[in-house]
Amino acid sequence: MAFLVALGMSSQNVAARDKSGELFLTLKRNLLLIQLQVPGSAAPLIDNQGESPSAKATRLAGILRYTQGLFQPPPEASCMRRQAEAAVTEPSTVVANWVFECLHPEQMILVQTRLFELLQLDSIHAVVLPGSQQLVTPEQPFLTLGED
Repeated sequence: MAFLVALGMSSQNVAARDKSGELFLTLKRNLLLIQLQVPGSAAPLIDNQGESPSAKATRLAGILRYTQGLFQPPPEASCMRRQAEAAVTEPSTVVANWVFECLHPEQMILVQTRLFELLQLDSIHAVVLPGSQQLVTPEQPFLTLGED
């Protein structure tokens, strides 16, 4: 996906940071672009205790690709999800991308996320382009956009 390069994907290995992820978010004209990188170990627990790390990451990629409402822009922005992708990378890390098209991007103040309801993560280190860094936690599951 072309916007991956524009977001400046970090080469840092998120899997080494067990219970955290990385997120890049940018609003470019009327498109809200989101990229999430998380370890496969963040997948929801299931009864299959013998699940391999790669199987867990593959299951997580499917969850991220098909679950609706993981990111919730403000209703006033009138955003529609246009694309969702997720893939497993080395080693057992999942990279997911979402593209939203917004009719009123000027109304984009914050984006809430339901990731913590679904994934086993303590925090997400976020870069909101063009230049803000934020820590997203279960207690503060949102990203603010605009001037800092």
